[in-house]
Amino acid sequence: MAANTSSWPPGKEGEIKTWRPGSSRGRKGKTEYYKYTNGQWMLTTDRDEKKAKDDYLDQNNGSLSYNVLGSPGIGAASLRYPKDAAMATNSDYVLFEFYKYVPPYQNINKGATKDRSTPLATYNQSAADAALYKKSDVKAVILYMPEDISTGYKANWSGKAFSNIGRDALTMAGSGDFGQAMQNAMTTAGTAFDQAIPNIGSKIISETISKITGEQLSQNDIFGATRGVILNPNVELLFAGIDLRNFSLSYKLVPRNDEEAGAIKEIINSFRKAMLPSFSDGTELALVGGNNIANNFIKVPNVCRVSFMRGGTLNTDVPQYKMCAITQVDINYTPDGTYATYEDGKMVAIQMSLSFQETKLIFAEEVEKY
Repeated sequence: MAANTSSWPPGKEGEIKTWRPGSSRGRKGKTEYYKYTNGQWMLTTDRDEKKAKDDYLDQNNGSLSYNVLGSPGIGAASLRYPKDAAMATNSDYVLFEFYKYVPPYQNINKGATKDRSTPLATYNQSAADAALYKKSDVKAVILYMPEDISTGYKANWSGKAFSNIGRDALTMAGSGDFGQAMQNAMTTAGTAFDQAIPNIGSKIISETISKITGEQLSQNDIFGATRGVILNPNVELLFAGIDLRNFSLSYKLVPRNDEEAGAIKEIINSFRKAMLPSFSDGTELALVGGNNIANNFIKVPNVCRVSFMRGGTLNTDVPQYKMCAITQVDINYTPDGTYATYEDGKMVAIQMSLSFQETKLIFAEEVEKY
């Protein structure tokens, strides 16, 4: 007997729900799976249900977001502002999910479900593999899309000057296989003694002057002042790495009733709790030492997955982020420049500013996702 889905509350596009029919003998029948599709609950098979869930996980980097969203007016395992925010298929919102921090090199080979066939997949595993992260006791938070959404990528390049000796050695090091190149470079450096004599002489002069007068002179100061020349800088621009992305989101929270005021307070406390450390219970080091050991350590704060959503999936038209650390939470209780409260003492408006930093770098191979 199929479920009477007409009495079920509306779900969210792609949400999966289970139902087990009863029988005349008091035993329950086989579990059935229903998927919310195009505004209605549709019966689906076990295999289809698993595929739908796997597809959803792939689209959301292992995040079981559909379990926390619920529906407006129905008890859901999440906090929201506005409290009655609709979650239709075309609704845009930001989903914040909090996870217990996992050290990047702890148990990385245990319980893994993601592909580790490439260096990039291995690098991302500690922050993207759902098997390595446990949800914290902090409820997920759903907020409206803020006014300012932007992202940036910063690569570090620096100019590096080489002496002629260094240049020649590097030239030889860049030839042939690495082992032979190192031998070539050492040979080149060893036969460049005649070029090194002026440098040694300038160093002796510099050290002598420094000992007598305290003045600090560079090689170029000495060569320029005594011979009218300076070292050929042989400057090259070299790639020095890339920065982890930082971003900030700001929200003005204005409660319209007591229920919403309570939800705003919970939301603020959720972010504050997630960003702060807690005391160790002594089990992390796998040592027996009781409170003496536990008192010497504190736990790393939770991390947060920030997802810009459209309906039940990630919004591919705005930037997405890997797992993030919450670096700052600023709460302004007088955003309009005046202290104002309702009769019961609740604030009329609160400004919440959140700052995040990604825990992993972004590479060219994954730019389509982030």
